[in-house]
Order: sequence, then structure tokens, then C-alpha cells
Amino acid sequence: MTTDTLPHADTRIMRIVHNALRRDLARAIQVLGAAPAPTSAQRVALADHLVWMMHFLHLHHSGEDDALWPLVRQLNPAAGALLDVMDADHARIGPEIERVTAAAIEYRADPAARQDFLQSLTALEHALLPHLQREEDKMMPVVARTLTGRQWDEVEQRVFIASKTKRELGTEAHWIIDGVDHEDYDVAVGKVGPLTRFILLHTFARPYRRACAARWGAHLDVSPRLHRPPRTEGSVELWIDAPARQLYDAVADVTRIDERSPECRRCTWLPGRSPGTVGARFRGHNRAHHLRWSRLCEVTVADPGRTFEFHTVSERRNPLYHDSTTWTYTFRADGDGTQVTHSYRIDRLPYRPLLALYLRLLPQHRDMRPQMRQNLEALRKQAHAGTTLPRTA
Repeated sequence: MTTDTLPHADTRIMRIVHNALRRDLARAIQVLGAAPAPTSAQRVALADHLVWMMHFLHLHHSGEDDALWPLVRQLNPAAGALLDVMDADHARIGPEIERVTAAAIEYRADPAARQDFLQSLTALEHALLPHLQREEDKMMPVVARTLTGRQWDEVEQRVFIASKTKRELGTEAHWIIDGVDHEDYDVAVGKVGPLTRFILLHTFARPYRRACAARWGAHLDVSPRLHRPPRTEGSVELWIDAPARQLYDAVADVTRIDERSPECRRCTWLPGRSPGTVGARFRGHNRAHHLRWSRLCEVTVADPGRTFEFHTVSERRNPLYHDSTTWTYTFRADGDGTQVTHSYRIDRLPYRPLLALYLRLLPQHRDMRPQMRQNLEALRKQAHAGTTLPRTA
């Protein structure tokens, strides 16, 4: 498999981090501008938090400057002009970060410095917010087209995660997921493995809530917005400039699903019906972080060039695999290409206690559409590379 067939980088975490910066800048400006003035304890807590946040922002920009932007510049010289804009933005924002840090330290010691602190935050907002929006609207799409998911993950892990202690990650994790919806929560917590995730989420939740109460007030709810059930069905579509039958053959050859799926690493046809026909069974072997599992699957529709469908078999004797999901690909000729629709439907949910555990260990399973989108993008790259023909024995 060539680099061109690998999934694009998923840069959604950048927007989520940016939203955390926007959120707490707005909170701080509101607290400082309201009457009455913060108490002594709140003043110290607020100042300390802004010093921490400016340090985080400085490291965030340094990581982009030292690792992310040079890699994009190397792989995509056409992005040079936009990267120059990002560099200029960072150069302009740097002094404002230093000004806020100095003003926060001064305000911590002297409540009379409140107005200067407020003005420094307002000036930072004026410089930072347009940059964050420009980075999301213009730079991140270029990054997503330039880097593979593996390249993005390597930079993210090396620069933004592995370089930090568990305590630093725990503080950052709860700051990032403060108030987010379920989709953003799944993206954020999926950046570390299940064991590390469990430690971070459970060890640092209470200290984060206490710190937020000290700086913002006890009335503010800083929990993520997770009160919705997992999505039980969904679909994504993508137009691919390749014949429907060619794309169908690629999808129906399940032994190649590892070239597209973010989780399924290997599929093997089992004895019985002919591979690719209705009733044929195969076993898929999956991996996400440190978790590994396999599922028995059965083809339910095999209409060449039109529809390929299979479902995971509910294994009633094994409560771990009680659930069942149907996965469908449909192909419709559209001009010089094909409109491909990839959909899923959960026919049987896991037993309730196991469902809660699965969603904690595999939060991306709350909504499978982002991974399905990666699957179709990888299928399109296969088509462009001319690699969609089935394997021969």
C-alpha cells in the first residue's frame, strides 16, 4: 500500500483545543469585567490559571513551529505562502502572550492591576482569535490533505503528548473536554490508550472541578455534555471518479479491508460459501490502541456493482459478542464516476453493563461516521492509484 492510499490526517483536535482557549479567555474577561471584583482567593486562582494557559499556548505554537509546519512545508511546498502567514501570526501573538503572563503575575500580587490585566487579555483576543479561525479554515485543510493519519499521529504523540507528565496531561485533558459535546469528547479522549485514559479521567477530574470553582465560581458546570446514547445508525457519501464495479470489487474483497479501515487489521474468509457471496462468512481481526478483538461476519447482500452488505454475527453463547451491526456499501453511477454510500445500523446493542464499558474503552464507537469517512477517502485514493483490483492467488 502506498502513502497515497492511507487515510488523511484527522485534525479535529486542533479546533477542540482552540475552542478551549476561546472559552477560557471569554470566561476570564467576563469575571474581570464584572462587579464586584474577584475576591483575593479567586484573584489568585484566576491569575495562576492564565499563567498556565499562556504557557500552554506558547508550547502549542512552539510545537507547530518546530515540528508540524516544517513537515508540511517539506511535503507540500505549495503551502509555503500560507505557512508564512502562520509564522507571522505566531510572531505577532508571542508578545501578547508575554504581556498577559506579566499582567497576570502583577494582578496576582496587586488587585489594583485588574484593569491592566483585563486590557492585556482583550489585546490577546484581538490578535489570537482571527489566527485561530484562519488556522482552522485554511491551514488545517491543507494539513489534512498533506499528512497521512499516521504522520499526524506521530507528530501529535511525540510533540504534544509524550513530552508531558501524567499530571500535565491530566490537567490539559479536563481543560480540553470542559463543556464539549460527545463527538469532541470522543476525539479528545481517544488520543491516549485505554489505561492512560482511565487514569487521566478519574484521577484529575475532582482537582479540575475544584480549580474551576475557585477561578470561575461554584455555579459553573464544567462537565462534558455526554448525556446522549450512542448513534445506532448513520451514513456517509463520497463521489469517486472510478467505475462502480471496480469499487464494488475492492470492497467485496474483505481481505483488503485493512487498507481502508482505521481499526480492522485483517479479514479471513472461512470455509463454506464462496467468498463474496451471500452467506459467506469471514472473521475480522481488529485493533484500537492496546485493545484487540475479532468478530465473525456474514455477507447478507452481494449485488455486484450495486450493493455489498455484511453484518457481525451475534454470538448468543458469548455475552461479549451479543451485539450485531449491519454494514452496507451502495454504488450508484453518477456522471464519470460513482456515488458511494457507506452506512451502518446497530441491529442489536451489547448488554447494558458491557455497552457502558465498551463506550468508555472505545469512545469512537459512539458515532462511527468519522471512521467511515476515512474508509471512503482511502477507497478513493486506492482508485486513483489504480490498486482497487482484487488480489489474485
